[in-house]
Amino acid sequence: MPEKMMIPGPVPVQESVLREMGSQVRAHYGAEWVAIYKKTVELLKLVFKTQGDVYILVGSGSSGLDAAIGSLTASGEKVIVGTNGFFGERLRHICGGYGLEVIPVHAALGEPLNPSDFKEALSLHPDAAAVSLVHLETSTTVVNPVAEIAAEANVNNIPTIIDAVASLGGIPLAMDDWGIDICVSASQKCLGAPPGLAPIAISQRAWEIMDTKPQRHHGWYLNLQTWRQYADEWSEWHPYPVTMPTNNVLALKTGLRSLLADGIEERIERYTKLALRLRDGVRKLGLQPFTPDDQLAPVVTAIYGPEGVPTGEIVQYLIEEHGIMVSGGLGEGLHDRVFRVGHMVPMANEEDIDAVLAGLSQFLQIQGL
Repeated sequence: MPEKMMIPGPVPVQESVLREMGSQVRAHYGAEWVAIYKKTVELLKLVFKTQGDVYILVGSGSSGLDAAIGSLTASGEKVIVGTNGFFGERLRHICGGYGLEVIPVHAALGEPLNPSDFKEALSLHPDAAAVSLVHLETSTTVVNPVAEIAAEANVNNIPTIIDAVASLGGIPLAMDDWGIDICVSASQKCLGAPPGLAPIAISQRAWEIMDTKPQRHHGWYLNLQTWRQYADEWSEWHPYPVTMPTNNVLALKTGLRSLLADGIEERIERYTKLALRLRDGVRKLGLQPFTPDDQLAPVVTAIYGPEGVPTGEIVQYLIEEHGIMVSGGLGEGLHDRVFRVGHMVPMANEEDIDAVLAGLSQFLQIQGL
């Protein structure tokens, strides 16, 4: 196991979170447990910054996105999808799986999506059922202007589905103020817990739209109306349709408490300082960040490798010689061109960044660069 795991998630967790994962398994129903579950939901509402409904789906972040798209839309409808990286393309694939007509809005790799392009797509397709995009595209480390794009969708009264898997808790996001209709995250990134849970927040407008489409035939498990039914009808003892992994929920609750105790804005400020320290350090080594400083993502940084050196060699060297795990480039056009360093760990500090820089310096010396 690497001494330092500095990838864009999952993240190493705090000892208090780890203890909950190692505690004895509890029953997933009954008054005592439901009180814990509902408290966790209340903490999530504070992080999403929403007064709407929040559920904790059992699955990866992609399961939450699948649920959001499949619940809000009916086969044959149009969905405007922003694509400027690997996970934007995943949204397209999920839409395709539901028989939706995808209206793509592209931006080049390394560039944020442009709200004006969405305005144009909305004018050309006023019958679109939804707009969907990724907040933080971790394949490129680009932060997309969700607030501005959601505003364009709201002018046209079209709902938005936002992938906040890697951004919630680490990048400014305000679901209600921005007019987001469904927002999906995951437990294993900025929320500081192990993988396995997909928190999802739903607006009242999203429910109203779903309720006008009773014949979607998109399944049961990932149908958000199924989760609403159990939350309403079994509220006091089993407010979800499946067995809830109690240890994961306890771990998430502990991670959320830590996040809120530190303060989301304070975490973001600390992550930003680490990002700037890393960027300054790699430039001194003769390398360049993939995105400019005014577009930095506080929680993850992509860096170009040296000319002619596949970045997979950097990834391999750091883990084998320094016990530091970073990630390679993800997706067509970035594989072996960039490597990515995550600094979304609640415990991440300047020493971690300096350890990466020291390892990179030694790699470049060995390469004669």
